[in-house]
Amino acid sequence: MPAWVLLLVVSACGDNAKVNGGAPDASLADARANDAADPCPALALGSPRLQFNLGGQLTGLRYPITSADLTDTVLLVELYDASTGGLPPLAPGTFGLATPPDDDLATCQHCVYLAKPRPDGTLDVSFFQVAGTMQVRDVSDPFTPVFSGDLTAELHAATSDANSHVTFVPDGSCRRVAGVSFDTSPVDAACTTLTDCPNELLQVCDPTTQRCVAPQCDLESGGCAATETCVPQLASSFSGACYTLCDPGVTGACALGFTCRQSGPQPDVGSCLRDGPGSTGVACDVEDASTSCTTGLACSAESGTCTAACRLFDAAPGCDPATRCSLFGRCEPPSAADPAPVGGPCAATASLASACAADAVGFQGYCFAFRDADPLRCVEACLDDGDCTPQQFCATRFSSGLGECLPDPVCGDGVVGEVGEVCDDGNTTSGDTCSADCQTVDYVRSCAAARPIVSGQSLAGDTRTALDGFEVSCQGGRARTELYRFAPATPGRLSVTVDGASTSSVAVLASCGASPTEVACAIGSPPTATALVTQLTTSAPVTISVGAFNVLEEGPHTIRVDFVPEVCGDGIVAGREVCDDGNAASGDGCSGDCRTIEYGVICALATPLSVTAPNTGTTVGAPNLYDNSCSAPVTGGDRIYTFTAPTTGTLTLSLDQGVNDLGLAVFAGCGAPAGLTELACSSVLGPNEEAQVALAAGERVTVVVDGFGPLSAGPYSLAAAFQ
Repeated sequence: MPAWVLLLVVSACGDNAKVNGGAPDASLADARANDAADPCPALALGSPRLQFNLGGQLTGLRYPITSADLTDTVLLVELYDASTGGLPPLAPGTFGLATPPDDDLATCQHCVYLAKPRPDGTLDVSFFQVAGTMQVRDVSDPFTPVFSGDLTAELHAATSDANSHVTFVPDGSCRRVAGVSFDTSPVDAACTTLTDCPNELLQVCDPTTQRCVAPQCDLESGGCAATETCVPQLASSFSGACYTLCDPGVTGACALGFTCRQSGPQPDVGSCLRDGPGSTGVACDVEDASTSCTTGLACSAESGTCTAACRLFDAAPGCDPATRCSLFGRCEPPSAADPAPVGGPCAATASLASACAADAVGFQGYCFAFRDADPLRCVEACLDDGDCTPQQFCATRFSSGLGECLPDPVCGDGVVGEVGEVCDDGNTTSGDTCSADCQTVDYVRSCAAARPIVSGQSLAGDTRTALDGFEVSCQGGRARTELYRFAPATPGRLSVTVDGASTSSVAVLASCGASPTEVACAIGSPPTATALVTQLTTSAPVTISVGAFNVLEEGPHTIRVDFVPEVCGDGIVAGREVCDDGNAASGDGCSGDCRTIEYGVICALATPLSVTAPNTGTTVGAPNLYDNSCSAPVTGGDRIYTFTAPTTGTLTLSLDQGVNDLGLAVFAGCGAPAGLTELACSSVLGPNEEAQVALAAGERVTVVVDGFGPLSAGPYSLAAAFQ
C-alpha cells in the first residue's frame, strides 16, 4: 500500500457541511502586523493526493507540508460546485482569493488553507487565504476527479468556528504558496507506488509494468486471472491492481527480476513484486509495485529496512542468528519488537499488531487491544490451534486469520467461551437457563426470568451476569442480556431509558424466545443514555431487552420506563393515535378520534416559506407528518412550509440546526405522503443541512424540517433563497 494514508475530513461538497469554522473580525492589516520584520515564508509541499470529506465526496487536493515547523499540517486546495448552496457552477477562469465569496471558509468556492488533521478525521484550521489567485484551467460542474490549474496564495493564521467562519489571529504569522500547478489528469508514467500517479481514483500502479494505468480489477466483480489477486492500492477503494500470487517459501515462485513478498501473517500467501536496488539492512520505503530491495529481499514495514524472508511458525524459521522472524515473514533485528513478554503491557509508543515477545528465533506475540481506549498488551500469536499448546485454542482477532492463543473454555465457570460454548450460567446442571453441557439455551426459563418493571420505576441491572443466547437487530453481536417485563393497562406510548458506562442495545419485544418478535430497537453510547420510544397498540405485556452492544460493552446499567396511556385530546400521540392536537375536534388538522391526519387542513394552514428572512421555529411538540429517505425509518416531529415558485428558478435551502439532530426534505406539492414525490433530502453530520431544487414557474413544494429520529427535536433557523 502507498505510504500516504487517505484521511476523510468534514468539508462541504453537495449537501455536506464544511469544516469547523466565525466571521473574520480582524483586519488584514492586523493579520499582517508581523510581515515587515518577517515576510511570509514559502511552504515546502510534498506530492498532492485527492481530498475527500466524511461522506466520501471529492473536494479537491491535499498536500503534505514538508517544512520542519509544519510537518503535522496539510495544505487543502478545494473546489465547490453548484450543489453547495448559493454558489454558481464551477467554471474555468482566474479567481481572486480575497474576493467574496472566497474570503471566508464558510462561503468560498475556491478555498486554500492549512489545517491539522484530528484523530476523528476532522480538521483544525490554522491558516486561511487572504491574497492571491487561483487559475482554474480544467474543471466541471458537478465536480469530477479531473481538474487542473495554478495557484499563488498568501495565508494568515486563523481559527474557525462550528459554522466554518474564519477569524484571523491579530499579529499572527503568515505563509506563502508560490507558483503551484496541479493537474489530476491520468498519465502514462513510470511508478513504484500509487503516489507517483496523479489521480488515485482513476489509476493504479501496475505491479508488473510499473506504469500508471487504469484500475485493473474490482473487489466485487473481479477482473484478475486465476493466478492473480486484486489488491486495492488505496485503502478506501474497491478497485485495485492485479498482483501475481506466490508462496514466499517456494524457490522460483516469481519470474526473473521479481521476488515473492509475504502479504500478511499467512506464511504461504504472497505477491510478486519487481526487485529494487536495496541490499540487506539498507533503509527503504514499502512500495506498491516494487520490493525496494534486491532479489530475495523485501522492504519491511516494521523496521524500514531490506530484509530476508522467513516462516515464523516453522520449527526453523530461517533467519540468521542476528535476526528474528516476524509475524509478517521478515528477518528483523531484535530491536524491531516491543520488549513486552506474552501477557505483559506493551510500551505506550506501541501500535496495534506491532511485534512483541521476542525469543531466540522470532517475535512470538503482537500488541493487541479490542478498543482504542484500552492499553495494548502482548498476546501470543497464532494462525490455527496447532500454533498453541494442547490446552489452548486460537481465537481469531483479524480477518487475515491472525489470532491469539487462549485457554480452552470451561463449562460452568460463568464465562461464555469464544468457541465450544453457547451459554454458561455458572453451573453444570440443566433445568435452568443453560443446559449442563453449555450447548443449549433454555429460552422458556430465560424469558420467564424477566424482571417485572412498572411505569415510573428505575431498576439496576448488569449485563456481565445476565442471560446468554439473545440478540436484537441493533446489536453489534450476541452478548449477555437482561430481560424486563412490562404489562400496560391500555394501549399507549412506552418510553425506555437505559443509562450506564457501556454501550447498550435496547429493544421492546412483543414475544420473547429463540426468535423474538421485535417492536423497536435503539442504541446509545455513553455519556448519552439509550432512549427508546414506541407505541403499544394493545394492552398485551411486552419484554424489554437490555443487551450489551457486544461482549466488550457488558457492564452495569439503570433502566427506567415511563408509560402514557392512549387518551385522545391530551396532546400526546400514544397507542393507536396518529395525531393528537390537544382536543377531540375534527377540521383542525387532526380528526376527533386522533386516528387520521387531515392533510388538506395541514397544507391550507402551512406557513409560507420566506426567502427574505430566516424561518425560525422548533420541532419540539410537533406532529410526525412526513418521513423521508435520508433519516431514520421513523422520524420525529415536523414543521412544514410551502413555497410556490414565482418564475422558473432554483430554491436553495440551508438549515441551521445547532446541536439538534434534524433533517431537511422537500416534496412536490402538498398533501398526504403517499401522493407526494421527494425532491431533495439532507441529514448529514454537522450543524447545517443544505438542499437545492429546480422549480418551474407556479410549481408548489412542501419544505419539511424533521427530527432525524423519534426523539430528535429542537429549535432551528431555516434560510431560503430563490434565484
